[in-house]
Amino acid sequence: MRKPVDPAGRTAVVTGVASGIGRALALKAARLGMAVAGCDRDAAGLDALRAHLDSMGAAHELRIADVSNPDDMVDLAKAVGAMPPVALLFANAGLLRKGAVLDLPLQDWQALISVNLFGVVNTLQAFVPAMIAHGLPAQVIVTGSTGSMVTAPGLAAYCATKHALWPMVEALREELEQTQVGASLLMPGAVATAIFASTDPNRARPADSMDPEELADMAFAGALADTAKILTHPAYADRARARFDAVLDEISLH
Repeated sequence: MRKPVDPAGRTAVVTGVASGIGRALALKAARLGMAVAGCDRDAAGLDALRAHLDSMGAAHELRIADVSNPDDMVDLAKAVGAMPPVALLFANAGLLRKGAVLDLPLQDWQALISVNLFGVVNTLQAFVPAMIAHGLPAQVIVTGSTGSMVTAPGLAAYCATKHALWPMVEALREELEQTQVGASLLMPGAVATAIFASTDPNRARPADSMDPEELADMAFAGALADTAKILTHPAYADRARARFDAVLDEISLH
C-alpha cells in the first residue's frame, strides 16, 4: 500500500518553471521546505526565479532546457540525482496555439505535439524510473487542462494534445500501482498566465480565472492526496458530462 507523500526535505521538479503555473508551483514547493529543480526556455524568467528562491533560502537547480528534447531531460535528471529524492514531479511545460483545424499551420501542430505530448513523455521517462527505485512515496502530476475533456472551435490542436494526456496518465497510474509512486492529471480551467500571449495578446482575463498561486495550492493538495484528476473549475464537470452523454448517444446501436 502506498504511503502518504511527505514533501519536506525532498525535491520538487517542475518543467515550464520560469513563469505562470510552473513558477507558482516552484515557490509553493520552496515554502514547504522542498528543494526545487526545473527547466524552461525563458532565461530571464529563470534568473528571476533563482533570485526569488535564493531570497527564500531554497536549494535549487534551474536550467535552460527544452522538454521536447529527450537529451535535455536526461541531463536535468542526472543533475537532480545529486539532490534529495524527488517527491513531486510536475510535468507542466505547455504551449497554446489558436487556429481552425484547416487553417492552423503544420508547424504549430508539430510544436504543440512536441511540447504538450512528447515533452511529457520525455519528462516521465527521464525521472520516474529513479523515483520508483528510491522506494519513497512520490507523485507525478501532469498538467493537462479542462481541454483534456472538452474542446472548442479554434482550440482543436491544443485540446487534442491535452486529450492525449488523459489516457496516458490513467495508464501510468495503473502501471505504477505496485510502486510508491502515484500519478495525477491536473486539469486547470482559466488561469491568469501569459499562455495566450503569442496567439491572442489582447485577450481579456476571463471572469472565472484564478491566480497561479491559487492553482498551485489546489495542485499540491490534490497531489498529496493522490487524487487521480485534479479539476480546478468544477463547472466543467457538467460540460464534460453533457459531452460524454452526447458521445454515448452517438455511438449507441439502435
